[in-house]
Amino acid sequence: MGVKEMVVGIPVTKSGNFVEYERAIDWYVSVLGFELVWKMGIASLKLASGQEILLFGEEDDENSMWYTGNIKLNPHYSIQFTTGNIEKLRSDLISSGVFVGEIEVIPGGPGDRVMMFCDPNGNRFWAIEEKE
Repeated sequence: MGVKEMVVGIPVTKSGNFVEYERAIDWYVSVLGFELVWKMGIASLKLASGQEILLFGEEDDENSMWYTGNIKLNPHYSIQFTTGNIEKLRSDLISSGVFVGEIEVIPGGPGDRVMMFCDPNGNRFWAIEEKE
């Protein structure tokens, strides 16, 4: 028994908004470097290192597995991205036109440099620079 693998789903638009949905897929591919694996109502994207995400359209029905509540009023950090060069990632994200926070060092921590950023749909993420 036990968990074998985890795949995270990210709401990128309201269900049925196909233009915004395609834009979201393109952003994750062109800006963050994901590869589109398949698309059938939801989209499966994968990084070269093997991590996978699902992009979906959020539903208003609380019984739907794609219901998210009001993520615009109650955003949260849902995914951490790791990078070897946080300055370059920050520059690339700014060039893509999304909100990016300042690079900070976690107070009281081991000195990791982190920053918060959003995808074009307002999902908040954070990135941490790997120490060599």
